[in-house]
Amino acid sequence: MGETKLQIEQAVEAGTKFCNLFYETYDKSRHKIGKMYHDSAKLVWEGNGVDGNANIQKYLQDLPGCFHHTDWFDSQPVLSQFTSGKETIMVAAGGTVKYDGHPLKAFTQNFTLTNVDGTWKIVSDNLRLRVP
Repeated sequence: MGETKLQIEQAVEAGTKFCNLFYETYDKSRHKIGKMYHDSAKLVWEGNGVDGNANIQKYLQDLPGCFHHTDWFDSQPVLSQFTSGKETIMVAAGGTVKYDGHPLKAFTQNFTLTNVDGTWKIVSDNLRLRVP
């Protein structure tokens, strides 16, 4: 039980740091967001699928400027028997986002992160928007 508790605590700490960095980068330095994605990452943004780091960077860069307010997030480890032994966490977040020229929207976003040489990289990112 001690090892599981430690994995949960580490996932919560990593998820907290990740969410803070991700939304700050997305809102203020989006040209750097590609550094947060694995080379073979997958993004589903409002039903639009995008494969690969470079394509994700371009897709997100082409969106209007925005500001996120995160109301909640949660993270948990994925058991190693399901990840071929790679350290992996799931992060879910939600709140509101205001894109330039568009009304305020609520968002829900789910990430799967894997540890690559000590750095968490997004391997899967799914986002949905809705009227708050």
